[in-house]
Amino acid sequence: MTADIEVVKQAHLRTLAPGVHAWIGAGGDSNAGAVETRNGLVVLDAQQNTSLGQAFREALRSQIGKPVEKLVNTHYHMDHVAGNVVFADEAPIVAHEKTPEKLHALLGAPDSLGRWTITETITKIRAFYGPNTSDLIDEGDPAWDWFAKRFAPPEYDELIICPPTETFADRYEVRTESDVVQLFYRGPAHCDGDLIMLLPKARIAFMGDLLFHGRFPWLGDCDLDGWIETLDHTLTLDLEVIVPGHGVPVSLKEVAAFRDLLKDLRRAVAEKINQGATEEATVAEVALPEYSHMGRYDQWLGFDVRNVYRYLKAA
Repeated sequence: MTADIEVVKQAHLRTLAPGVHAWIGAGGDSNAGAVETRNGLVVLDAQQNTSLGQAFREALRSQIGKPVEKLVNTHYHMDHVAGNVVFADEAPIVAHEKTPEKLHALLGAPDSLGRWTITETITKIRAFYGPNTSDLIDEGDPAWDWFAKRFAPPEYDELIICPPTETFADRYEVRTESDVVQLFYRGPAHCDGDLIMLLPKARIAFMGDLLFHGRFPWLGDCDLDGWIETLDHTLTLDLEVIVPGHGVPVSLKEVAAFRDLLKDLRRAVAEKINQGATEEATVAEVALPEYSHMGRYDQWLGFDVRNVYRYLKAA
């Protein structure tokens, strides 16, 4: 599996091993997955709107032809769960117990059907990128224009969110014909509730947004040290293929590179804090030129620096 940056122009289903498939989002959009079991499919994540969820479901139907046994949400951010509605009448939705807690805290009480309907742009932004987004970006900042354009297409006019129907605390397993789907949680990281899906015999892991490939990350509501620790743990596993939340499948080499990016960002901000720099000075002065070639570096570095400054100061 190549580690080169691959430009994906159209979302598609990609077979990684017998019975193991990844849905690769177009242009770095969110990924998903599907593993064949005795009873159907364990599907991982559901895309970021109803139309993309339907395209994913139709690809599973036409290319694999098995019913969905379970849908798993790796975490609560909308680019991974806004397509739940496509699967909700077909299969239970499994997630870590923190995921419905996060959804309720963010969206309030659901409707009489146990669902939420999101129409306000600011709610979409906070649900996709973390509830602290509006704290990181000042009113009137041009960055808000980027977010407005992000949710301008009509498929984002109304998002119907179905919550998980089955939760667990630490580990969850589903048997396949030749392997076992292992879901596990290691604590707050990219957000609170992140799951890794591991197939030990196939040596494949689906990381959700614990891993980004091909672009600079948005840190959102992360626990940075927990995120780095989770990636450190992943590097101890015997894996051949790792599917990120965004980007094409990679190897442990790219996991290490992404872990190093987070560590370099943390180190740069910590040095400024140790020197007595203010938050604004740190945002203005921290640069990571070795990562400047990455997409969204220019747009997101300053906000990530601000995020890490506040995280470290609060520790």
